[in-house]
Amino acid sequence: MKSVVFPTMSLPSQSPLARQGDTQWVFPSAQFPSYWFVVGVMAIMTIYTWATSNKGIKFVPYIYANGVFSTIGAKRIFWTSPLSVMKEARKKYPNQPWRVLTDFGDRIVLPPHLIEDIRNEQNMHFLKGFRLDFHGEIPGFEPVLFICRDDMMVSVIKKNMVKPSAEMTKALSNESEFILSKLVGDSTDWHEMEVTPLVGEIVPRLIARIFLGEELCRNEEWLEITRQYQRNWLYGSRVLNMVPKPLRKFAHWVIPECIALRSLLKDARRLIALVIAKRREMRQAAIAAGREAPKFEDAFGWMEEEAAARGKICDEVLLADFQMMMGLVAFHTTSDLLKQFMIDLAHHEECMQLVREEVIHLLRAEGMSKTAFYKMQLLDSGLKETQRLKPIEHIMLRRLVLNDVRLSNGLLLKKGTRTLVDSRAMRNPAVYENPDEWDVARFVKLRSQPGGAASAQLVSSTANQFGFGFGKHACPGRFFAATNLKVVLCHLLVKYEWKLVPGTDPTPVAMGVNLIPNPTAKILIRRRENVEFDLGSI
Repeated sequence: MKSVVFPTMSLPSQSPLARQGDTQWVFPSAQFPSYWFVVGVMAIMTIYTWATSNKGIKFVPYIYANGVFSTIGAKRIFWTSPLSVMKEARKKYPNQPWRVLTDFGDRIVLPPHLIEDIRNEQNMHFLKGFRLDFHGEIPGFEPVLFICRDDMMVSVIKKNMVKPSAEMTKALSNESEFILSKLVGDSTDWHEMEVTPLVGEIVPRLIARIFLGEELCRNEEWLEITRQYQRNWLYGSRVLNMVPKPLRKFAHWVIPECIALRSLLKDARRLIALVIAKRREMRQAAIAAGREAPKFEDAFGWMEEEAAARGKICDEVLLADFQMMMGLVAFHTTSDLLKQFMIDLAHHEECMQLVREEVIHLLRAEGMSKTAFYKMQLLDSGLKETQRLKPIEHIMLRRLVLNDVRLSNGLLLKKGTRTLVDSRAMRNPAVYENPDEWDVARFVKLRSQPGGAASAQLVSSTANQFGFGFGKHACPGRFFAATNLKVVLCHLLVKYEWKLVPGTDPTPVAMGVNLIPNPTAKILIRRRENVEFDLGSI
């Protein structure tokens, strides 16, 4: 039996195990220094849980009991065997809300038929829930606070990234060519690569090209900072969520991942300050020479304009918070879908050639353009199908109730309640034929149905496919993510071919609320001997 150990995390109790086929997933743990320390922590957790529990929703059933000494045990069960928990809950409570202790804490899980109730409900908020889940008030997590305290970041995204420009697409294409040549190489011999590390290098570099411009997008120190920040943010959040809330403002000072976050954010601000100074000098030199000051079409420039319009100072602190948060959000959505889609295409080799033929035909006819991407219906459908079967989370659409809300089934959600939605609607057999099978053309066929021309697109969010969120809180950056994915996939499909290493399991792995592409998935990849045309020329 293979054994895979994840990076060190300070989780309580013994190392929990989860299994996928013949692979045993080991989630590391820390040993507490003494019995009395454990007793003390459990006592604090019990008192805190009792004092802060929402008495108004006590009648919503727990899938596992929440008792004096069961909190950590219930969280462990959900972390290591979440799909089993979901299966049991769906069987016991098929059409009613239920409660579960997730890795983020106590949540009410709403059945799919209540999704319309929360779609645009003003008193159920995504970002304010996100802020609590990812500790925006803790030093080192300031980028989380940045996205949540006002609409500045969302405004920048909506103004500049909903309709990616031709210049942005060209920059992404040039960077894709550079990155793939650097990472995959130009050899026509098959060679083995792991999907997760490969995509983990591709996506941050592409994102950096648009968000940071040419100064930092290939700066290895910056790329390493963002990689380490993403890793420590993820694991640091998990560790803090295991700590009783009253203790988090003290515990973060000694948690290694949180210590690393503070240091990395300091380094990010230092590098950004250098870029600010360089651009200031360029503007001053241009003005002194009687020329027009240069404008920068990247996220630095966008933020400077937005800050000026709001009367704010755009310094290295503001820009670092913005860049790190944009990197986190864009990285997770884009890399997760790219990893799984590459695995799915390799697992269904007969589909790869069909998608490739469509891509080549449209690139020849329309170039690397918005029009070409819109017409790439099979590629778009395949991406949406992958996201349908493997969203980032299997219970989604986190919300924080700001004021009491009564749902259509009569349930009163009290202020402070935290909710999620069961994602099983995305496998509804009444909507999707053979819902558990991956069908690359599924959404091409759905486009021909009434209303399907819009709702079957990757960027569309519906009650039956909400991989990018739903309603007023749907991800505003999904249009940029779709462009990013299609650009790099055009390069991959035209110039390279890949297949799964024999024995590779394409099945995603569930950990807590997350569904992640198999971290050990490997492909054999090579550059094609005969490439039909040069993408750099279009």
